[in-house]
Amino acid sequence: MSVDRKQFLQLAITGGLGTLLGGSVIPDKWSEGGVSLTSVSRQSVVMGAMISFQVVAETEKAGYEAIRRAEQTFRSLEKKFSMYDEKSEMAMLARKAGTKPVVVSDESVELLRFAKNVYQQSDNYFDVTVEPAMKRWGFRDNPGKVISRPTDEELRNLECIIGSDKIIIENNNILLAEQGMAIDTGGIAGGYALDKAIDTMKKCDISASFINFSGDVHCFGKPFKGQKWPVYLVDPQTQQPIADPVELSNEALSTSGAYQNRRHNSKEQSWGHLLLPNQAEPVEPVGSVSAVHSSAIYADAWSTASFVGADVPSEVRTVLLPGS
Repeated sequence: MSVDRKQFLQLAITGGLGTLLGGSVIPDKWSEGGVSLTSVSRQSVVMGAMISFQVVAETEKAGYEAIRRAEQTFRSLEKKFSMYDEKSEMAMLARKAGTKPVVVSDESVELLRFAKNVYQQSDNYFDVTVEPAMKRWGFRDNPGKVISRPTDEELRNLECIIGSDKIIIENNNILLAEQGMAIDTGGIAGGYALDKAIDTMKKCDISASFINFSGDVHCFGKPFKGQKWPVYLVDPQTQQPIADPVELSNEALSTSGAYQNRRHNSKEQSWGHLLLPNQAEPVEPVGSVSAVHSSAIYADAWSTASFVGADVPSEVRTVLLPGS
């Protein structure tokens, strides 16, 4: 993930401390049911992305300890899932693609088993093996670099090494069946990490938490006197927050859209970063799809799958915003 990935929604924050909740702001300290509560927040960069935490606890110490443990969870998973760290398990899988299996962690097995399941459930619209095409379309280069469009022959060659059915998992041994294959964790690792971080925070001495991971969000508890967490989606046409927030309670929300993080060729033709796997080409609607689910990894995967054309399961709630 890059720092500006998925800048499609904003959690309104006042002074970095309070969250706007239906016009009222969470105070620094207050009391509910005779219990004194405090709100603490922190921002940092993990997994190559900006992340913000908001926590409600009885003491500042408890709140910041929960944030520290959540950050540790993100950093631990980054070492396994990063597409940019040559020592990560995803990088090792790419180096050994088409040759021999790699022994990986339980977390990588869980991540890729889930990816294969969504690949099947989405009729192949969601596919983490699009990484070679992502590279060829310029999404691992500087955003300002001029990119030549792939030739028809290049696209045919890319199609041959794309397909999550080519991920072979036996216990903790994983093989990418074709040489040149690689995993794009961008549409799934953030959601997985959010789920694990929220699980970690639930074990701490806090009553509520909200995490905004570069546009993917997850929360539990109620922040202030029974209210839900409000998330303001950005209108793809105006680039401004829409008037009515999506209210979350023990839920996650992820947004996918192609109107940002675009690349272009010498003719100033541009394209978005969400690809149709079976054609190895970008999908060109410029609106956005937000998915809401109790699990962040489900929301993350299905927002992407829905954007490129998949039918969404009934348990996933979606919000569609048209582009210009």
